[in-house]
Amino acid sequence: MKVALAALVGFLLGLLLFAIGREIWWAFAARPVGEVVSKALAAVGSLGWIDTTLITGIAAIGAAYLSVRAVHAQIKQAEQIETERNAAKRAANRAVLPISLAALSQYAEANTSLLKRLLESCVEQLLPKTIRIPHFAQIPSGVVAALKEMVEYLGDTEKKAFIHLLVAIQVQSSRLAALAEEHGRGQLTLATNLESYIIGQAEIYARAASLYNFGRGAADEIPLGLKRSEIGSALFLIGIRDSLKDELVERFNLASDAIWPPVSELAA
Repeated sequence: MKVALAALVGFLLGLLLFAIGREIWWAFAARPVGEVVSKALAAVGSLGWIDTTLITGIAAIGAAYLSVRAVHAQIKQAEQIETERNAAKRAANRAVLPISLAALSQYAEANTSLLKRLLESCVEQLLPKTIRIPHFAQIPSGVVAALKEMVEYLGDTEKKAFIHLLVAIQVQSSRLAALAEEHGRGQLTLATNLESYIIGQAEIYARAASLYNFGRGAADEIPLGLKRSEIGSALFLIGIRDSLKDELVERFNLASDAIWPPVSELAA
């Protein structure tokens, strides 16, 4: 803004000096020096040397400058209003975030309980075809929309944790839907598949748990990824305990402090 103002002032001064110089040149070219000086002195008081064209030009430039300045002010005000609106929306979404996270925790617990029963029904690492696949819990109403809105109002780095949570929800939901369909068609259902689905529910639980502090306002930083050990802890919290938990932790290397998913995936 300052640079534009300086340029405008310089332009006006240059235009004024040009007009004065033009009048002087024409005056000396058309009349004797004495007559020119005499008339110039007489004209100083009335500013007769400023012609109508120059005044009109200066007025037009001034009007244009005021118009540009007014438009700039309007744009700045609109940007400020939009910034404030986004901040308010972000704060509102953050305030209700714990409700969505709690619903996801219950969703993961409910599905894990059903998967555990199926796993216990396996015979020689296979789920008998006579076992019916139960109706798994559905994604809580409004949760996906709430998480989506958080993504819309967060920065590129902050939104990654919510994106990974949404991906985990979608992937695990699809797997459970496919499980019922495939088992109904007579395809083999392995115990190891059920175990991997339980790990998937633990991932959802752990990712939701990692965002509680942000949602409650206890922290402003959002974790970029989980540690595998956090998923191991989530298994205990969703009801996988004793020897089964130990077996899953060892099989999936969940005692490690490695980042889940790998850093290369987080940076994508």
